Amino acid sequence: MKLLIILFIISLSFCSCDSILDSNNTQTATGTIHKIGMTSWMYGTHTLDDSNGLPIYALKSSTIDLNNYDNKEVKVSGDLIKGYPVDGGPKYLNVTGITVVK
Repeated sequence: MKLLIILFIISLSFCSCDSILDSNNTQTATGTIHKIGMTSWMYGTHTLDDSNGLPIYALKSSTIDLNNYDNKEVKVSGDLIKGYPVDGGPKYLNVTGITVVK
């Protein structure tokens, strides 16, 4: 009986958690991808930078190898990750689609 109560409480806690991806907030943007070096806001593996070299988004992807697009102008689409930006960094995007512009 105690096990059943514990499992019930655990399942309630999972139901009450928000998803870290904001699937209602799909974004699309064009820019140049760069691998992240040292930054004050250590999240993401790459950035999508505007024409002035300023980051539009910090990027990550579990389905696309962003290294294949390093220093290329691309159009990306994906979902914002909740809880960002932090430490003065850009918004955080989980990339689900990408096409090379040039």
